[in-house]
Amino acid sequence: MSASEFENKEITPFSVVNPNKSNWATTAKNVLPSNFSSANVTPGNVPGQINYESLRKSGGIQEGAMLTLTSAIGTQVGVHVYEPSPEAAIDVVVVFFHGNVRPTRYNPDIITPFLKCGATVVGRDLPGYDQSSFVPNTPGSVELAAIANDEVVMKWVLEKYPTSRIVLCGRSIGTLAWSRHLSNPRVVGAIGIVPLKSMASLIRPQIESKTPGLVSKSLETFSVIGCFESVFDAIYPANCHPENLEGLTTTGLRIAKFESGVGGKRVTLFPASKDLLVPRDAATEIKTMLEASNVDVKMHTLEGGHSALPTAEQLQEAFESILV
Repeated sequence: MSASEFENKEITPFSVVNPNKSNWATTAKNVLPSNFSSANVTPGNVPGQINYESLRKSGGIQEGAMLTLTSAIGTQVGVHVYEPSPEAAIDVVVVFFHGNVRPTRYNPDIITPFLKCGATVVGRDLPGYDQSSFVPNTPGSVELAAIANDEVVMKWVLEKYPTSRIVLCGRSIGTLAWSRHLSNPRVVGAIGIVPLKSMASLIRPQIESKTPGLVSKSLETFSVIGCFESVFDAIYPANCHPENLEGLTTTGLRIAKFESGVGGKRVTLFPASKDLLVPRDAATEIKTMLEASNVDVKMHTLEGGHSALPTAEQLQEAFESILV
């Protein structure tokens, strides 16, 4: 598919109800550039931020069938479907939620191992990526669009594959997506690659990695990092919902809780040993939350930074452990 097929997508307008009261953090975020939030968290939602030509040169592409669905708030979401070879096929669907920068089809190292296990893989794209439409850059809008997109994709998967067991897999920000759907009765488990619990928490390791130790300690002493996190929370507020549609609600791009239906399921987490982007304790916090909800959790640390990926053998092992 040519790059031109993913350019010049229109913005899908919708109204957001934001019940959060104004405070200094809300005022502070108003002085930031208009594209700041999307460009830093979901750059695909900013026209021109994703260089597809560069992505083609940097790695393989997993080509599959593509379709577009319309969410409850009118956004368009690009969906990718990859089928295993007929002789290997089993009645299992892996729903893949990609992370930042690299859309679904640019993750062959994740998709291929599941296909070799006999699973069908269905991926979706975040707002602005590939075939998914851009959305307004206003507080709550990017997260609401992501939630709405994921909702319609999961509904499509459940109807398209009515007898299949569902395994969820997310990389980085994709963790937030599978955490919302783990409680679905058809879902048997999930895999989290370099998982994160809160987008606001990314600010701390970024400041720590770019400032000398003494300066970093001073910033913590004066709660500067906490102030930055508050600004982030104003840009990505919790408790927002679309006008006239209260079923979709933002959490502030964080895992706030797991629903009661997650009990008895299996999850494998793959944090990275030198991840300078996601806080080191993020995977542990998610593990603790899941275990408190009676989820069987395994955790394997990858060597490397935030771009680290499990090997095909590790993904296969995690996949098979979920289906036991």
